[in-house]
Amino acid sequence: MRTLEKLHPLPCFLYFIAVIGMTIFSRDPVILVESLFGAVLTAALSGRLRGAAWLILTAALAAVTNPLFSHKGATPLFFVGDTAFTLEALLYGAAFGVMLAAAVLWGASAVRFMTSDKYIWIFGSVFPAAGLVLSCAIRFVPLFISRTAEFAKARRASSVGDYLGAFSAALSYSSEEAMSAADSMKSRGYGTGRRGFYSSYRLTNRDIFLLVIIAVCGISCAALTAAGAGEFYFYPALSAVRFRIEDIALYADFGTLCALPAALIMREEIKRGSVNTPDGN
Repeated sequence: MRTLEKLHPLPCFLYFIAVIGMTIFSRDPVILVESLFGAVLTAALSGRLRGAAWLILTAALAAVTNPLFSHKGATPLFFVGDTAFTLEALLYGAAFGVMLAAAVLWGASAVRFMTSDKYIWIFGSVFPAAGLVLSCAIRFVPLFISRTAEFAKARRASSVGDYLGAFSAALSYSSEEAMSAADSMKSRGYGTGRRGFYSSYRLTNRDIFLLVIIAVCGISCAALTAAGAGEFYFYPALSAVRFRIEDIALYADFGTLCALPAALIMREEIKRGSVNTPDGN
């Protein structure tokens, strides 16, 4: 995990942009399954898989509830009156749920490994306001969650109204704190001139190697998708998952991207285990 935590901001940022972007904008079942598997594996190896059960529940709810709102599709499963519940709507909901779960898990990994000082390093010189906003957002989101739980406990919340009151109080408190932080940064001259950075990052050979892999796989995925690879349609009828050369290349490239963090973590653990053996002392 320390390998990912110490990774240079540039390959780290580009990686999460590529993998989350492909996950959100693709509807291909193979791409979505690859993304979810890679996100779950990364979260499990980094010890951040707690709370994944509610993501599974969310995916299941999306699959079940989508046919209630969308009745398009050529394959009716059953009818309630004149309303058809179709296979296409059910599978589209399942795909949306898988996409949502994968995107949330990748986002959780991004919050952990793409820390606020990395955003400041990337955007601080060129877009100081954007760097400040991203840095504050990463800091305030976990604080907001913990503060809401603290306020709910203080109010001894036992109903929906009590929790909404705690949420409103935490939101007001966090907004005031965010404005105070912005005023403080402005009074210190943030964004008015050239500035240094809290953390010093240098591109190592490992960073360059990862950057090349991310760039090649990311550009290849974008180009293949634009050329028609990985096309899949739910409506009006399900299309077939195709395995042409370009489709296989797309799946291989995106699978490589999704497996990259897990491979780095496992490599680090194997290396650490070999160092801790009697022969490695």
